Amino acid sequence: MTRQTLLDVLAIGPHPDDVEICCGGLLAKSSAQGYQIGVVDLARGELSTQGTLEQRAIETQRASAILGIGHRENLGLPDGEIGVGPTALGNSPSSQLGVTIAALRRLRPKLLLLPYWEARHPDHVAASELLTRAVFHAGLAKFLPELGEPYVPLQVLYYQMRVTFQPSFITDISDVVERKMEAVRAYGSQLRRSTSDGATGTLLSSDLSLQSMVARAQFYGAMIGVSAAEPFLMRNAVSIDDPIAHFSTLGARAVHIF
Repeated sequence: MTRQTLLDVLAIGPHPDDVEICCGGLLAKSSAQGYQIGVVDLARGELSTQGTLEQRAIETQRASAILGIGHRENLGLPDGEIGVGPTALGNSPSSQLGVTIAALRRLRPKLLLLPYWEARHPDHVAASELLTRAVFHAGLAKFLPELGEPYVPLQVLYYQMRVTFQPSFITDISDVVERKMEAVRAYGSQLRRSTSDGATGTLLSSDLSLQSMVARAQFYGAMIGVSAAEPFLMRNAVSIDDPIAHFSTLGARAVHIF
């Protein structure tokens, strides 16, 4: 196996629809700019209150086409048990950690988008921990070498889920926010509040759900003087060699608008 980067951007989500909701704008924008975009979903969502696995698979294909995602796969980790169990993080190719490392070493993205480590959903918290561990171990030559050559991304970004954070930076998605919302709406089984099968509805299927997503994009857009944006967090500092040139390219947007 060669050290070839196959993807420019890879977003990994705990379940189908998570990346569309949380960083779909950046994915759509990057795809429009000509970058190779990929998504890996950890679990299929078999415990979801609404919809079937067959419905969600079709919806995922539709959303991927809308955003311009060239590669998408699901690792099939157990829904509700991400990172759970004595062997989940074990030193085995078949462990959840091993399966995740194999995907990273195979796809080798330059930029890696992961879920923020603070979240309401236990799977989201566990997914962030599993993925952070997988990124570290994927770079170790002696850890499961049979899974491929070591891999280290150029940068890891954490996207915001339900719990907010102070962003490291904010990306303008004004030109693609409608495409992002179209991709979110592709998950009709998750957005419709139906009790015909005994379901009680979810936060995502509430009447205010889509409105709150738009409002959040507008809120972060106001921070940088645009109509819609998405926030991202880095654990590390970044280097700006020429601050004057960097901020000059931003023009009026360099001013704190909100």
